[in-house]
Amino acid sequence: MDQSFETDPDSDPNPWKYFPFQLGESEYLEKYEPGGFHPVHIGDVYDGRYRVVHKLGFGGFSTVWLARDTISHRWAALKIIVASQSQTYEARSTIASHPSVIQSPHFAVPDRRFWIDGPNGQHLCLVGPVLGPDLAKLSKGIYSRIKPDFAKEVSLQAAQALAQLHASGICHGDLTVHNMAVRLTDQFDLYDEADLIDLFGHPATSPLITYSRKSPKPHGPDYIVVALDFLASTTPILSRDTCIFDFDQSFAVGSPPSGRPGIPAKYVAPEVAVGRVLSPASDIWALGCAIFRLRSGDDLFFDYDTCCPEDALRQIAKFLGELPDDWKQTRFDEDGFAVAGGQEGDAFWTLDVTERLEDRIEAILDEPPSLFINDQGQAVEPVDTSMDDQPGFVIFDPELRIPFPAAIGSLAWRPTAICVSGGYFTAYSEESEEMLKAFPRLSGSESRLLIDLLSRIFTYDPAKRMKAEDVLQHAWFKSST
Repeated sequence: MDQSFETDPDSDPNPWKYFPFQLGESEYLEKYEPGGFHPVHIGDVYDGRYRVVHKLGFGGFSTVWLARDTISHRWAALKIIVASQSQTYEARSTIASHPSVIQSPHFAVPDRRFWIDGPNGQHLCLVGPVLGPDLAKLSKGIYSRIKPDFAKEVSLQAAQALAQLHASGICHGDLTVHNMAVRLTDQFDLYDEADLIDLFGHPATSPLITYSRKSPKPHGPDYIVVALDFLASTTPILSRDTCIFDFDQSFAVGSPPSGRPGIPAKYVAPEVAVGRVLSPASDIWALGCAIFRLRSGDDLFFDYDTCCPEDALRQIAKFLGELPDDWKQTRFDEDGFAVAGGQEGDAFWTLDVTERLEDRIEAILDEPPSLFINDQGQAVEPVDTSMDDQPGFVIFDPELRIPFPAAIGSLAWRPTAICVSGGYFTAYSEESEEMLKAFPRLSGSESRLLIDLLSRIFTYDPAKRMKAEDVLQHAWFKSST
């Protein structure tokens, strides 16, 4: 191993190896080390057939790349797992080969897999279909919101997928908007590399620079690639069909996993937060969290410091009230996970504030009638606006004022592209909060139905929570907006 990449904290005041990426979001660069990410470059060929053309995305344990299969002459997605997790990831992903998963359009699973020997270890590489953006990118607060009708469509598709899994005796275990993606149209597979460049441009890159000023090789790549942005497409390549992917937390209903849950804290069911096992009911809770995010753009049981089950349980209690008696004595370790009975830990405490689910739903913003509105929410004639920073705004990016291309316009809208009485809502501030009052809210009829649906899902007692097949029949999915 190249010792020049190791840092001795006693001799070097800077514990970091690499300078931060300057072109936006990227994978955690410090994981370009033994056991971590595999260094990938545009043009690399894997398994003798997959030539890397662009980056699709990244996560905590993998990077995902758009590759051209030189044998089938089709596009493929290569998901390269960090070396330290590759062996266990393969063992955890057996549910992905279940017939009910493979044969359903509701799911996207790898077609094949192979191993890569690299400078950071052995990496499992999963080959699967190329998918569009995950739904977290489409439902991202003030930066991107899913259109109301499409939000109901994708919510229904997620419920249908979950009903199919549960009917087959499977729990997903990690149902979040990050694990749901929009499928591409058939047109995408007809594109060659030149078409892709015409549509998205050449991949943007920035050198990976070490603090030591030495080469990042062999553990790191020469450069980091900006992920392809499907939301910038001027051609309608996104369909209205979605799918669920990533089954590494899935399990048979009769064999729930022990140990800490792998689902993010803001999706964890209250019974799981206090140490009970995952179940179909906890999947339904996660579905409710996803539905709220898809319709509102925000997470319900989340605050800026929600990072563990104990934190999430406080947010849940803020809405649902006092915990059941047999949960009140639950103690939590220093990481915020419930400890077994009799073990030492910190007692649970609740927040001093309460909030009503009804209020959060009724406050959901909807798309105004025009890109230009007055402070009463009425459409007005377009006006020239200065591109100078406005008083009261902490962050300003001129691109946030540009609406999504027409090809994306039937699926999502951008709140920051709405001009309210000559100003733009581009970051949270005291002044911008006033602008939000001009945006319309959910209609009374829809909000009542959504309140009813989520109230039946968000219950402390898992036995009283709606089943997947009951969710499918709810009137909210058919309601007008």
